[in-house]
Amino acid sequence: MGVLIKISNMLEQFSVREHKVAEYILNNPEKIKDLNTYEIADKTNTSQATVVRFAKRIGFKGFPDFKLSLSQDLGNRKAESHVNIMHEEIKADDSFEIIGRKIANENIIAINNTCEVTDFKELEKAVKALEQSNKIMLAGVGFSGIVAKDFCYKLLELGKHAIIEADTHMQLSCLSTMGKEDVLFVISHSGKTMEMYNIVKVAKSKNIKVISMTSVAPNPIRELADIKLSTVEMKNNFRSTALSPRISQLTVIDMLYVKLMLENKNMQEYIFDAIELVQGFKIK
Repeated sequence: MGVLIKISNMLEQFSVREHKVAEYILNNPEKIKDLNTYEIADKTNTSQATVVRFAKRIGFKGFPDFKLSLSQDLGNRKAESHVNIMHEEIKADDSFEIIGRKIANENIIAINNTCEVTDFKELEKAVKALEQSNKIMLAGVGFSGIVAKDFCYKLLELGKHAIIEADTHMQLSCLSTMGKEDVLFVISHSGKTMEMYNIVKVAKSKNIKVISMTSVAPNPIRELADIKLSTVEMKNNFRSTALSPRISQLTVIDMLYVKLMLENKNMQEYIFDAIELVQGFKIK
């Protein structure tokens, strides 16, 4: 788990006092391993209880557990090399080549960070649910809708009964024919999209299993879901809000797609058959 990434993505979720602790840790990650809860509370003008509550808020049993994960996170970061210029914000006077390199680097970072925050146990649950489902409904709006459509096509390639509808009334009609043997896979980066939230509530009322793909930060859709998949957002670039969530989402989709294919020989045969059929339509 990328501890610093998770903290960065959850900043808006913290209380005022927890936010002080978060900012101090983000600005001084290397110092934390030598500090206890009392010392951090003193430096942030908070309390030991706030520090412990902060650690639990981001998913740890307590502060020692948090420190251990943070040390591992820092160790992994030291093992990586970074090109500093590529971390700068895209500027209007950048050359096209520099813009291209910065965008490529942001995408690489988004993919790596997605892997760091991925809970592979949840991913395994998602693969199992998708594999055992009778029908899978994909849902998403905006850029997330494009990603949902991509996954729908991939699932159809694997021989699954997958459907996607953009119209809310059609989505509700589809849900009316689904039950506990089916899956609703909803994609919403913020996890606060009203249309998606309402669709999830309807699915839950019908005992349909819900898999959510949202930001790692707590959100309404994530809370309702049976299986919770996480994505990340880069915030240091003026276009990152549109770029990195999509790249992050597609990365998780590809993880699911490949794992489903590898675990089922029939699905592999469907892919090979599709490749052969497509080859027949190539210009020779």
